[in-house]
Amino acid sequence: MTRNWRSTAEGAAINYNGDLALSWQTLWVGPLLCDSHLGRPGDVSDQLLPMLERNRRLWRGQAAHFYADSGSSAGVFLNALAAEGWHYTVSYNKWTGPLERKAGELPDSAWARSGEEQHAFFRHQPEGRSAPQLYAVARRRDGLFDRLGFIACDERQTNAGRVFERHHLKGEKEQMFHEVLSGLDLHRPPCLALRANQVYYLIGALAYNLMVAIKLLDLKDDCQGWQLKTLMKKLVFMPGRLGKRSRQWVARVLVPGAWLSWWQRWAERVWPQHGAGRPRLGFATG
Repeated sequence: MTRNWRSTAEGAAINYNGDLALSWQTLWVGPLLCDSHLGRPGDVSDQLLPMLERNRRLWRGQAAHFYADSGSSAGVFLNALAAEGWHYTVSYNKWTGPLERKAGELPDSAWARSGEEQHAFFRHQPEGRSAPQLYAVARRRDGLFDRLGFIACDERQTNAGRVFERHHLKGEKEQMFHEVLSGLDLHRPPCLALRANQVYYLIGALAYNLMVAIKLLDLKDDCQGWQLKTLMKKLVFMPGRLGKRSRQWVARVLVPGAWLSWWQRWAERVWPQHGAGRPRLGFATG
């Protein structure tokens, strides 16, 4: 997924809106932001192939489904996705002229109705693709005309309507991307130097993954719906005091009484029981 911002920082370039901007490209595996790149807004998916190469070990040998928006619909990217051997669905709303003509040539028998829409499959070989690509098409009547939508998908798909249903799950990942931006206030790069901004966004990604990991591994089921801001309010933004006593630094943090037992269990598990430098833990009640 990719986000562009207006920016005058180092590395900014003219985007498709004609504004100076930086681009943040991300790769998600499950609930975690596993890779990202902040840089010039050239081709919005120009980092997809390096990201796949760097992170292939995360899904090698496992069943997977890859979701992508239309920025990854060029032939060179479809070649790479097909080579991974997984299921994939890619939004396709660029260069749709040839696809619209192919859809118009399909016989009535090729279409299957699902509610108000009709769905079908066909193949087309876009520029840069090494083999004909399978597309799912959705057709919906809008007044006097048909409205068409297209998704590039893997060859193992057998139900065009299900392809669209599955691809709609991509919205969950888009919501997670929005949560990173809003929860950690990453809507605008804060620095003038590109390298400083890249480090800043890398730290933001690490912080997000840490909070999500704590939620998944340590919190109860009724806490799994918490968004990032709620997690930070409960676990990060807590009053405390740092002072020095007997040549030792002492941190005193106030936690809600209802969370005291959770903090005790978490601290005992995270910090080893033995070893130099282990913090001395003390819990006070009342």
